[in-house]
Amino acid sequence: MTRIVRDLANVIRPAILAMTPPAGSRRPSTELICESLTKARPVIEAWKGGPVIRRYSGCPEGPSTSYRKSGKEFKPLEYLWDFSLSRYAIPQAIEDPRAKQMGKAKFELLFVAESELGTPNEICRDLLKLLEARTLVRCLVYRRPRRAEHRQSLEGRMIRVLHNHAYFASAPGVWLFVGLAWGPQRVECDISTLNRNLNALVQVRTA
Repeated sequence: MTRIVRDLANVIRPAILAMTPPAGSRRPSTELICESLTKARPVIEAWKGGPVIRRYSGCPEGPSTSYRKSGKEFKPLEYLWDFSLSRYAIPQAIEDPRAKQMGKAKFELLFVAESELGTPNEICRDLLKLLEARTLVRCLVYRRPRRAEHRQSLEGRMIRVLHNHAYFASAPGVWLFVGLAWGPQRVECDISTLNRNLNALVQVRTA
């Protein structure tokens, strides 16, 4: 298990656990999940350098992520995946006149996440979607079944989905699987990654 996996888990899990539990039959909100994933930014920046920009639909633009040259704030929209951390911003990469120029630097996706708290079919569909990301870290936030047999069945299926993709085995990359369960009192969170043989999930122990 790599150090980057532990470092990411050690900032993401506490942020998830601190989320306000959803009321009634609702699910945890995508916005709160994305805000929790934002805690990964300093870890990624320390690992690969900056600037590191977060992006999810409607995320606020703050001083540490501003890439404006002039004018009003940008309105961030979802770009292919639910959440991402990138070196430089999309408006810079597409040469939006309002954005600061990158010069000779290059845009790069560093961390990409999908959040799916629905059915196993929906979870595995988003997992397949993550396999198409050209990025350093892929993160799946999913609804973790409470029953052990259901959890084992879903995890086995997720491993098969990974291997169903033609390019997975040759370039698996870094993976985080953030399993959520929730009730009226609290949100629960377990984080796993792939074992060395890429054939099972192993839990990441956090501090």
